[in-house]
Amino acid sequence: CMLKKAQDLFQKLRTRQEHFKATKVRAIATDTFREAHNAEELVQKIRRTTGIDIRILSLEEEDRMDFFSALTATDNAETPVVWDIGKESFQLIIADPEAGPFAHKGEFGSVNFMEYLKEVVQNKPAKFSGSLSPISTKELDAAISFAKYLARRTPSIIRRELKKEKVQITAIGSVFQESIAVDIAINNGKLLDKGILKKYIQEQILTTNQENDLSLSNAILVLGFMEELEIKRLNISDHNSTLGMLEFPILWH
Repeated sequence: CMLKKAQDLFQKLRTRQEHFKATKVRAIATDTFREAHNAEELVQKIRRTTGIDIRILSLEEEDRMDFFSALTATDNAETPVVWDIGKESFQLIIADPEAGPFAHKGEFGSVNFMEYLKEVVQNKPAKFSGSLSPISTKELDAAISFAKYLARRTPSIIRRELKKEKVQITAIGSVFQESIAVDIAINNGKLLDKGILKKYIQEQILTTNQENDLSLSNAILVLGFMEELEIKRLNISDHNSTLGMLEFPILWH
C-alpha cells in the first residue's frame, strides 16, 4: 500500500517537473522511509518509473537540518536551543562551538507519555479508550514527576546552555505546532511559559472531554520539563522538515 502511494505521488511530481521544465529534481526522505523495511526496494522502483533519485537522510543529518532550520527563527540568538517533541521521542539540540550541533534524544514522546499516564499513573487497562481526565491531584503530581525524571537525563552540556542569560529556546514539531500552539497558547501567539501551561492543566483535569486528552498530556509533559530544566519561556516556531529541506543547501546537491 505504501509502495503504491509513494509511486503515485512521485509520478505526480514527475508530471509537475515536466510542466515547469525543471532539469533537475532532488527528493529527500526522512523517518518514514528510514524505518521502512522495504525502503531500498521503494527507492529503486521510484527511480526506474520516474527517474527521480531519493536521498534518505540519516537521523544525524535530519537533526542537523532541523536545528539549522529552526535556527533561522531564533533571530540570531546568542545561545539558541531547539526543542522537538514527536509521537514517540523528543530531542534537545544545541550549537556546540567546537563540535557543531549536539542533540540529546529521549525515548518518550507525545503518544507513549499519554499511554504511561493512563496505564501506569492511573492504572487503567492497556489501550483504554476512555478519557484521561478527570485527573486527581495525586495523579497529576505523579505525571509531572515522571516528566521531570525524563528531563533529569538531559546532559550537562545542554543544561549549561539553558542556564545562560541570553538563551532562546525554539520549539518545533507537531506537539508544539499542532497541539500546544493551537489548544493552549492560542491567545499568546508563539510565546509559551509555565503559567500558561498550569492554567490550561487546571482547567482540563476535571473535565471529561476526551478530545483534549492529548493536549492535556502534552501540557503535563512540557511543564515537567520546563520545571526540571528551569525553562522560563520558549518560542513556538512554525518551521518544519519541509522548510528545513529547502533552507539546508547541502541537500540540494
